[in-house]
Amino acid sequence: MRLKLLISAACALSACATAPAPPTAPVMSPQALAAHIETLSSDAFEGREPASPGEKLTLDYIIGEFKAAGLRPGWRGRWLQPVPLFSATVQGEPTFSVADARGAKPYAFRTDYVVETKRVSDPVIALENAPIVFVGFGVVAPELNWNDYAGQDMRGKIALILVNDPDFETDADHPVHGKFGAKAMTYYGRWTYKYEEAARQGAAGALIIHETAPASYGWGVVESSWTGTQFSTPSKPGDPVLPFQGWVSNDVGADLFQRAGLDFQALKAAAKTPGFTAKPMNLTANLSFTSAVDRSQSFNVVGELRGDEAPDESVLYGAHWDHLGRCTPENGDDICNGAVDNGTGIAMLIELARKFAADGPARRSVTFIGFTAEEQGLLGSAAYAAAPAYAPGQTVGGINMDALSVNGRAHDVAVVGGGKSELEDYLAAAAGRQGRTVTPDSRPEAGLYYRSDHFNLAKVGVPMLYAKGGTDLVEGGRARGEALLSDYTAKRYHKPADEYDPSWDLSGLAQDGELFYSIGRELADGEAWPRWRETAEFRAVRERSRAD
Repeated sequence: MRLKLLISAACALSACATAPAPPTAPVMSPQALAAHIETLSSDAFEGREPASPGEKLTLDYIIGEFKAAGLRPGWRGRWLQPVPLFSATVQGEPTFSVADARGAKPYAFRTDYVVETKRVSDPVIALENAPIVFVGFGVVAPELNWNDYAGQDMRGKIALILVNDPDFETDADHPVHGKFGAKAMTYYGRWTYKYEEAARQGAAGALIIHETAPASYGWGVVESSWTGTQFSTPSKPGDPVLPFQGWVSNDVGADLFQRAGLDFQALKAAAKTPGFTAKPMNLTANLSFTSAVDRSQSFNVVGELRGDEAPDESVLYGAHWDHLGRCTPENGDDICNGAVDNGTGIAMLIELARKFAADGPARRSVTFIGFTAEEQGLLGSAAYAAAPAYAPGQTVGGINMDALSVNGRAHDVAVVGGGKSELEDYLAAAAGRQGRTVTPDSRPEAGLYYRSDHFNLAKVGVPMLYAKGGTDLVEGGRARGEALLSDYTAKRYHKPADEYDPSWDLSGLAQDGELFYSIGRELADGEAWPRWRETAEFRAVRERSRAD
């Protein structure tokens, strides 16, 4: 209406006979999305590693597109929110051996194990004869009367830990089934939690035994993700810091139990039962490696469109711009380009900004954030949650976009971590208008709700939705959709092969964009405050932030 009035006034002054039709908000364009993805995942951006030349190219690109769309700087009058980082890069080849009564056996870096340190004050790790203790799933959950470390003094010892939750592989008759979400991973199943808890226990280090099904990815993902430069944020004074952390392959894990004279499968089963007791393995480890540590600074990029009636309330869209940079080579290619993960999300963020701006101001403000260092442990979103542009209690809700579908239109929309907030009601309504249905997370065991940037916003109470195009494809149905998802996870996820492919059918990505826009526009033009479900772990902190 405002635009029509301006055009009419202009025509009156210039005596024009016929006013041109006002421009309409563009629909999501598969071609525009493709252009963003192709650019951001090109070799020139070198895998978009934080604190690298690729970061500057990425930030300049996003800011340029935000400006072109009509956004204004969104973080304290600036486009960029600083995120201080430490980087640590393992130098040379670490040495790791484990001794039993018969002597020591060495293991090979990359193929058998990976390690890193976040102890930036002393990045030289030199452990000798450190006892190894099997601590089951490494969980301390007082609310569930569960403590895998009960009775253990872990000082000077290495925790050997299973991945995922105690009830991941249990059936309905098992006494633990459902306590930890059954097949749906809880935060207790995430590797980040396991290292955090080992640090709180005072352990000298922690090693997780990799298994493909409970980890939700193969050893190749671990190798490519954990052998380059690793980033962390400065720890707070008094926070426990684990001297080293890493993974061992499933074969090495089984070998350690065999050398200790222990039954791996029997102890794994025991770890799934209440009252499990950690088991010293009568093995000792020698580990030595040095990391080159450096201080660096990365940035979140933040743009906004101010609301015209309630500008101090905001709806949030987020996507991480970073990827792994240079990684383990495959066929001579050592750039992890991150086309799907997360060129798709940043492309969507830019096009959503363009569409919102073209439609004119909403009642509330809308914030668009490109987060840094998601691949390093959600570091950029943690920095934003600690110092946001809008306080959590003034942030209506948000949508996170990460590794979206490039496989064409789908009959369904997959919601990750379903059952958590009323935003899923908005999703169901918007999907229904597209003739689509909402399906539950097809990989709940992967714990994806705890593996992307929305998690840090949820922890401070902001209702966050994480959804993407489903696997029931219009062309080929669910069989084709599941096959394509499995193929991506096995062959391209966190690997150099995650490159832009001009043969992708991005009509489904555009359809998802229209869906995300519909939800956000309804929130931005309305007065509602979506709530967490009563069973959601974030409900209490939201109620406190809204009261404040």
